[in-house]
Amino acid sequence: MIRDLIKWVVPGLATVLGGTTLCLAMTSADIVGDLTARGTAAMAAGGYDWAELSLDIRDLTLSGTTTDTAVLEAAITRLNAIDGIRTITPAVTLAPMASPYTLEASIDQDATSLSGGVPDETTRQRLLTLAGLDDAALQLRSGMPDRRSWVAGAEFAIDKLKYFDQGQIVISDLTMSVNGRARSERDFRDLLIVLRAGPPAGLAFGAVEIIPALVAPYQWSASFDGKRIEVTGFVPDDAVAERLRTADVSGIPVATGLALGSGEPAGFAELSQSLIEQLARLEYGSASITGGESTLAGAPPTLEIAQGIVETLEPSGTIVTLEPPRIDDYWISATRQPGGVVVFDGYAPDEATREELSLGEGADVTWLKLGRGAPERYQSGVDFGLAALDLMSEGRIALRDNVLTITGTARSGADFETLRATMASGAPQGLVLARAEVQAPRVSSYTWSVSKDESGAIALSGLVPSPEAKAALLASAGESAAETMTYASGEPGNFVSSAQTSIGLLQWLRDGSVVYDGLGWTVTGTANSAADKQAIDADFLAQERASAGWSIAVAEPLSVIPEISPYLWSATRTADGVTLMGHVPTASLKSFLAVHAGDAVVDTSEVGAGAPADFVATSRAALDAVLALEEGEVRFDGQQWSLNGAAASIETRDTLLASLATATDSAAWSIAVTVPEPVAVAEPEPVVEPEPVVEPEPAIADPVAPAVDPDYAFSARRDADGAVQLGGQVPAEPAKRFFGAISGGDIAAVTVAPGAPDAFLPSAEAGLRALLLLDEGELAFAKGAWSLKGVASDDASSAEVLAAIAADPGAATWTTAIAVAPPPTPEPAPEPEATASAAAPETPAAPAVAATTPVPSDIAACAAPVAYFSARNAIFFASGSATIAAESAEALDELAIDLAACPNAVVHIEGHTDADGDDAQNLALSVARAEAVVNALVTRGVAFSRLYAVGYGESMPIADNDTAQGKRINRRIVVTVKAED
Repeated sequence: MIRDLIKWVVPGLATVLGGTTLCLAMTSADIVGDLTARGTAAMAAGGYDWAELSLDIRDLTLSGTTTDTAVLEAAITRLNAIDGIRTITPAVTLAPMASPYTLEASIDQDATSLSGGVPDETTRQRLLTLAGLDDAALQLRSGMPDRRSWVAGAEFAIDKLKYFDQGQIVISDLTMSVNGRARSERDFRDLLIVLRAGPPAGLAFGAVEIIPALVAPYQWSASFDGKRIEVTGFVPDDAVAERLRTADVSGIPVATGLALGSGEPAGFAELSQSLIEQLARLEYGSASITGGESTLAGAPPTLEIAQGIVETLEPSGTIVTLEPPRIDDYWISATRQPGGVVVFDGYAPDEATREELSLGEGADVTWLKLGRGAPERYQSGVDFGLAALDLMSEGRIALRDNVLTITGTARSGADFETLRATMASGAPQGLVLARAEVQAPRVSSYTWSVSKDESGAIALSGLVPSPEAKAALLASAGESAAETMTYASGEPGNFVSSAQTSIGLLQWLRDGSVVYDGLGWTVTGTANSAADKQAIDADFLAQERASAGWSIAVAEPLSVIPEISPYLWSATRTADGVTLMGHVPTASLKSFLAVHAGDAVVDTSEVGAGAPADFVATSRAALDAVLALEEGEVRFDGQQWSLNGAAASIETRDTLLASLATATDSAAWSIAVTVPEPVAVAEPEPVVEPEPVVEPEPAIADPVAPAVDPDYAFSARRDADGAVQLGGQVPAEPAKRFFGAISGGDIAAVTVAPGAPDAFLPSAEAGLRALLLLDEGELAFAKGAWSLKGVASDDASSAEVLAAIAADPGAATWTTAIAVAPPPTPEPAPEPEATASAAAPETPAAPAVAATTPVPSDIAACAAPVAYFSARNAIFFASGSATIAAESAEALDELAIDLAACPNAVVHIEGHTDADGDDAQNLALSVARAEAVVNALVTRGVAFSRLYAVGYGESMPIADNDTAQGKRINRRIVVTVKAED
């Protein structure tokens, strides 16, 4: 029975015990849930959101964080009021209140940090462990919102930092803000997925700003094959990608294979869009952005598009490498400038060609552009042209399509002939030489001459511009003519015509030459006969060659002068006049003696050789002696001089004999000069008679200067083209020709009329020479006053003009208005200084025009021809010496005759040189040349006492010594006449 009892009792006990246990367990769970619900409700009703409750059946533990003990005690009191709670164990942390309740989790290059508030130490340690930190700036703070949600959010934030390389997640109360940069492209995609899923329950997202992973270097590229544009690389966001897909590319498809990445350079969005839009303008090409550098390369269809692309991208600093644009009108030129610089312009097919051209001597390829579409014969045409240009001192070659032009000036005569031969052979195959104009080398001073010797042989030498000109001159000179001409350019206008005229003038010369010295044409030599001398002079006047810059010094052929022995000469004075007989050594002395003898002269003397050495001076003194007699004769019988005759008085006889002894050695003369015997007269008885009326003998009146015409007028105008027009009045025909000669102007409107002021001629000459220094201007004489106005090329020229006016030998008062071009303010004209004559005392400037002392009429009459003679500069010297050239004899004869017209005038012979050489030597040379002219005039019968020689060397230039023309003008003999003191 016990065994059976055990069988049902034990299992029953077990059942009862198990059921009891089960009952007790179920009752504990209900109690905990019930107490927890009521406790939580009590805390919520009391505003104790911070309180966290945990029950062990009926024993409650209160935890959480609050600010002070009073709140804690109040919470405990409220919990004690709940039925069923047996004990309350407080585990509350007291901490300051935080509002908002903030936690910040951040990362920067794998360095994680936490800061903010946590509710208790347990939570603090938990978060540190999740972040892998030993410590952090986490402070215990009360005021946490819903604990579960907040803690879940904190754990979420720390966990998601793994997707960032730098960033932060901030929880403020129950709002979560996210900001940062993804660690990689994959992390960026994963992070976007996580964030799209939302935050932990109970939290909401605030600001969320996630940027893609940093890309370094930042790379982006686009390529265009002429059909579509493909874009690869990185963009910072989808908005930029969309911007590229919708760029203005004229409908060209744009395919993108882009990834998101940060680290883009500044202005990336705008620059990448601009690159795509410019890429679409090319025929093909590519663009890229790598880091901060952008590039674009490709082939533009036109030069205008290429320039537009460059201008658009230039502000961004993009490196633009474009193939040459296609050029429809393809050309190239090369111009060699003075100095050797060769400037290229036009197009080259590639940079290599451009670089090769730049290696040439003096090459400047600044203006040479690159262009596609070069003609097939481009290289051979350029090579041919440049080979020709290398032989030029200046010139230009141009190639357009297959047409080549070559112009310029050869470096030398040999290069000129080589170039002409090359041009005659034609251009390389496939090219057309449309124009080939090459001049001979240019020279600064162009010279040429033709000469004829006594045998009639003609020789041409100097410079000619071309073979055609050379052939034309040889044809004019005849087949037998010799030549040593070389080629050079820089010839004057109408050179060939003038040279042919020169050759034609030789027909009248026995021997001589015509020389062009770079400034004018000079004819010298000896005529075939007196008739030919007259013919060439007539031609010279008829063709007005002086006004065209020609000068002439042609002598008549010297007749054969017979040798006379015995050498006889005599001069006989009677009441009817003077008779000259016998022989004299020169025609000039014959002319002088005849003029000196007076109007009533019979001259049967002839020119003959064999006169003694002192014959010229002695014959002049002898004639003066016989002219002092009432009647008489002076004679040379080949051995001795004799003088016979009657003087008016003893005083007259003594005076003439003294003068004769002074002029020549008369000690050996045979002299028999009588005077009237005194007649004894008896004293008459004083008779008172009426005083007879004595008719006075007519006295020889002093010459009276012609009256000055107050309306006397003269003018000259120089135009911008250099043409000179003269008008008005001049006192003599030689003056008219003289003014035409020095100005090269038109004198058709000039008339000859009396009434000119005394100083008119020198002032007019000074004004004309000043006018020629102006670019354009007007010279005028009206109402007794001179004026000059015009435009000078520069300040130096203006000063030269004013200096010329100030040096006016006529000492006139001038009104000047000289401007300088381009238009600066003209310098004020200085007051002209009066030029005093040698005999006048120093006084202020002479008054305009009016002369205080009339000039004798004979001086006025010879002033113009003498001035004309000076302007012709017809006296020539052997180079560097004072020896007068033989061809100047005729000119000196002419001057002696001109001076004979004013026997009372004082004659000044001035020698001047240019500035070449030593100053002292130039002064000595000028003095020697002036004295040589004086001696030559003396042998021609001009009284030595009238002549004054003075040399100024280079001290008184009237032109610029820096030019050949100026030097030629400055080398001069100036002859002036003045009234005798």
